[in-house]
Amino acid sequence: MGNGQWDIPELKKMMEDILPTNNPVLDYEVEHEFPHIGRKLMLLNAHRVELEGKFKDRILLAIEDITERRNRGKIH
Repeated sequence: MGNGQWDIPELKKMMEDILPTNNPVLDYEVEHEFPHIGRKLMLLNAHRVELEGKFKDRILLAIEDITERRNRGKIH
């Protein structure tokens, strides 16, 4: 995805761990350095979705950028 900028080992491991199970991933934090926009802290939630038909296993993934919210809570 995104010219390789989403090739994040932590994200890949999380995705591989939920496909074979029915366990959701809730409030999983991933920090990553992106080209052009810098370091971001993201909050991920993922659920396995079962569909009928040809493509059966899917993951619904919600990503929220919480960098600013986290930075506001820090004292400088």
